[in-house]
Amino acid sequence: MIISSKIIINRPVKEVWDFFNNPDNMHLWLTGFKRFEQISGEFGKVGAKARHIYEERGKLLEMVEEITGREEYKKISLILSHKSMESTIETDFEDLNHERTSLICLVNVKFKSVFFKLFGKMMLGSMQKRQDKDFNTLKTVIESR
Repeated sequence: MIISSKIIINRPVKEVWDFFNNPDNMHLWLTGFKRFEQISGEFGKVGAKARHIYEERGKLLEMVEEITGREEYKKISLILSHKSMESTIETDFEDLNHERTSLICLVNVKFKSVFFKLFGKMMLGSMQKRQDKDFNTLKTVIESR
């Protein structure tokens, strides 16, 4: 299943990149985000792994992020894994006239459990809405700084 979002942020690409890739900012725009814990590797580098903790419906949810590609100020690729699913995420940053940034995110979700394989397609709409909401929040937060 593919989820995609695109948004234009009225800030330079370096500012958007730096804010987006700073784990101290994640709670400001990601729904339910609680904390980030580096597990291995050098922060922000290809091969680095980190734990993301979210709160979903009163329960803590743990996901593991592995950075699989990085081109500074242009693209970051990662895999975000959970026991029931794995998401391959590609986020592209495009400089628009040095004052605006196009942010495009493609998420390929693969479900692992039988339950999610059966019902995952019904969840696609809510997953898309959540990603769009998070990106709109990201835009609002960055532009208000």
